[in-house]
Amino acid sequence: MLSLAILAILVSLGLASIGDRSLDYNYCLAECVQISCANDPTRRDTTPWSLRVFLWTCGDDCKYSCMHQVTSEDVKAGRTIRQFYGKWPFVRFLGVQEPASVIFSMLNLASHLYGFSDLHQKLPKDYSQLWIVRLCPLAATNAWVWSIVFHTRDTPVTEKLDYYSGTLLVGYMLVLQFVRITGPSARLWHLFYLVIILLLYTVHIGYLSLVHFDYGYNMAANVVAGGICTGVWTIWCFKNFRERHYVWKCFVSVVCTSLFILLELLDFPPLLWTFDAHSLWHMSTILLPLLWYRYVHSNFIMKVLRLLLCYYMMDRFLLDDAL
Repeated sequence: MLSLAILAILVSLGLASIGDRSLDYNYCLAECVQISCANDPTRRDTTPWSLRVFLWTCGDDCKYSCMHQVTSEDVKAGRTIRQFYGKWPFVRFLGVQEPASVIFSMLNLASHLYGFSDLHQKLPKDYSQLWIVRLCPLAATNAWVWSIVFHTRDTPVTEKLDYYSGTLLVGYMLVLQFVRITGPSARLWHLFYLVIILLLYTVHIGYLSLVHFDYGYNMAANVVAGGICTGVWTIWCFKNFRERHYVWKCFVSVVCTSLFILLELLDFPPLLWTFDAHSLWHMSTILLPLLWYRYVHSNFIMKVLRLLLCYYMMDRFLLDDAL
């Protein structure tokens, strides 16, 4: 019975990692499902409340236990740490799979909400670009909430929602960039560009949802869009630095956001079984939204000062003309 269970698991793996394809892991998993779950990996009555609240099944708990059992044996024997189901082994906390990424995602969310709240109190309601600025915390909140959910409990649904919301945030940044560079007078162009981005996003998500969820394609699409956004912002900041010294805030926030993603290339087993490259990436971006919102506020202040200067020059001209 146990050998048949192992065979069934191996056949059903499909795309997997070295760890979850290994014989020692699958033997442990089959034995755990047979003994702890009474051959029913979907049952939840055997798991504690901290796991049930995040929809952990008995089979999921067996995967977690066997993953750490195999990893402990690898560490003792001095062998290379293996990945399981595409991920490094993490120590969960009260049912949360990746506690560090969850905490850092929460801090990123808090940073966006605080930055926008502070900015919103300083901007007048008739500010010409307020509508696009207001969308920033909405897009960011959507992205970081699903990041929190995904790192709390990794399922096919939460994974897709995390990826889709991240792509939506990238699309928003492209629209924000276009609106900022073209100015408030090009509203028809703003609408046209917004429709184009929404169509591209719909096609992108439709392909991933209905045709094939291709990780490589999704990554490539986001890298291209993010690269375009970063490149255009960089050029614009350098062209406007002499007249607007405050654009350094925009430059630093945008470029650092792109540079810090390189941390993802440092694929290593999590430190203390908690901090991996992905969580360090989330940690590195916590303060950047505050700098971005300060750039938006500085940009508004500059517009006000220019308007006041214009009024002053007009008054001086009219006064000199009268004399």
